[in-house]
Amino acid sequence: MQNFVRQFHYIDDRHLPLIRGIGVGQGSLHYDWDARNRKEQLIVLQVTLKGQGFLQVGKRTVALTKNKGFFAKIPGNYRYFGEDWHFLFIEFSGNMLQWLDTSFTVVELSDSFIEMLQEFIIDNYTQELTVTQNAKAAFTLFLDIQEEIQKEIQQKTDTVQAIKDYIDHHYFQDISLEFLSEKYELSKYKLIRLFEATYHSPPIHYLKKVRILHSLSLLWEDEAVELVAKKVGFSTGNYFSKVFKKEMGVSPSEYKTKKTHYY
Repeated sequence: MQNFVRQFHYIDDRHLPLIRGIGVGQGSLHYDWDARNRKEQLIVLQVTLKGQGFLQVGKRTVALTKNKGFFAKIPGNYRYFGEDWHFLFIEFSGNMLQWLDTSFTVVELSDSFIEMLQEFIIDNYTQELTVTQNAKAAFTLFLDIQEEIQKEIQQKTDTVQAIKDYIDHHYFQDISLEFLSEKYELSKYKLIRLFEATYHSPPIHYLKKVRILHSLSLLWEDEAVELVAKKVGFSTGNYFSKVFKKEMGVSPSEYKTKKTHYY
């Protein structure tokens, strides 16, 4: 798609919710927007088509790769910039804030939804819209975006829950980050980020905790440390002992001897 911007202006907008701008853009050395300094009252959806941009929120910087973007109000406490960056954007009037779930959301949209957005932008690039037609299109598109974001969030939630359930039920098997990444078709980085955001622990750390938890009853039954290690999924007794002591504060042998419950 060629770069272009289309703005919609009306003498009397009747205070209706409207699409204010649409377009396809490209980053550059000087493309750097600090949303705190912008004066317009808008809501913007900006999504990467190719290349990579960056989003800075406080001290956190997020890479906006293909299909990733943000849906946020302007002004806002964030900055976006990039050189090798191609993106589409849609701006809504500020009076739609009442329907915005949160003032700032990082999104990752499906190919099919982005294709729909591109078609919408192309169809309305040259078309004249009355204020009523614009308002109808704005409200429908806004709700479609909200629905797509919620669907994406639910899919992530379901995937993370599935990963946790798999660990809970297969903790004694050989489970690695590589295995989980392939099984659930997520990059290692994304898998860790999603799991940690939900359960406040990386997946492999959670796996170790589950294994240690299951080892307690076996040790209580006076099973040999080496055998317990194998039963709960550790490759060696030495590694099991190392992880156990880090989590419990005592070695497996000391736990067996004291026969004390730890929580």
